Amino acid sequence: METNLAIAGQNRRMSLLESITGVIAGYVMTVLIQTLMYPLFGILIPTQDALLISLLIVSIAFFKNFAIRRFFNRLHLKGMRSPGGET
Repeated sequence: METNLAIAGQNRRMSLLESITGVIAGYVMTVLIQTLMYPLFGILIPTQDALLISLLIVSIAFFKNFAIRRFFNRLHLKGMRSPGGET
């Protein structure tokens, strides 16, 4: 039996992969922002602390992004199954 991907939505594995990719990009951006911007505002912290702060930020963002992605995927699937839903 074929699965129509437009109707099936995004599976958990792809949601997870998308979230991980976003987290890696977010971590790199956060570290760069801290390295470049903190000194401009007089914030001087050890590199190890800055890396830990970045890790905490992106960890929270990962769970938030994954949960939101799954929530909207569920809404999409529910709309596709209900009478009068999207076509």
